[in-house]
Amino acid sequence: MKSVRKPSVVPVYGVAAVWLGYTLWFGLGSVAQLLLCAAVSVAAYFILKSIFPGKTVQVEVPQPPPDTGDKQLDEAIAAGRKQIADIRRLNGLIPDAQVTRTLSDIEETTRKILGQLERDKSQVKRCRQFLDYYLPTTIQLLEQYVKLQDQGVRAGNIDEAMGKIEKTLTTIQGAFRKQLDALFAQDVVDITADITVMEQLLRAQGLTQEENEPFK
Repeated sequence: MKSVRKPSVVPVYGVAAVWLGYTLWFGLGSVAQLLLCAAVSVAAYFILKSIFPGKTVQVEVPQPPPDTGDKQLDEAIAAGRKQIADIRRLNGLIPDAQVTRTLSDIEETTRKILGQLERDKSQVKRCRQFLDYYLPTTIQLLEQYVKLQDQGVRAGNIDEAMGKIEKTLTTIQGAFRKQLDALFAQDVVDITADITVMEQLLRAQGLTQEENEPFK
C-alpha cells in the first residue's frame, strides 16, 4: 500500500461553470471577452483548489511474484497474499470498530510473517500449520461472520455465533503475533552469542568499565 494524492474534481467543474456562465451572460464575441473569461476561470480554479485540495488515498502496489527458489513455498506465499487481500476485503464489510482493528492487526502480522518467509525459507517448517490451516480457517470464520452480520439482527443464535467469532479473532490475533515472534528466535540466539563474544573480548583487552568505576 502507498499513499497517493487524489485531486478534487470541484476545481475542474468550477472552471466549466465559469465558462458556461460567462458565455450565457456576456458572450464570447471578442478576443477581450475570451481572455477575460480565461483569466476568471484560472482564478476560480486556484481558489477552488485551495478550498478543495483533494484527499490522500491508499492504493495497492502490485508485488512481484515470490521467488524463494522453492516452488511450493512460492505457491504458499502467493496463496497467503491472496488471503491477506481476502481479510482486507471482508474487513471492509464489517462496521464494528473493534473487530476492524483486530483484523487490521491480523492482516499486518500476516504480511510480516510472509515477508520473513521470503527472506528465510528455512523457517517454512515453523509456519506450515499457519499457512495450511490457521490462515484459511480465519478466512472461513470471517466469511461466516459477514454472513451472520448481514442478517441485520444480533439476537439469539446469531448473536451467540458472532460473539464467539469475535472472541476467536482476538485469540487468533495473539497467536499470529506469537508465530511472528517465533520466527526471530534464532536471531535472538545469534545476537546474544555475538554480544557475549564481544563482551569477553573487551574484558580480555581491559576495555570494559567495571560497575561503579568512572571512566578515566
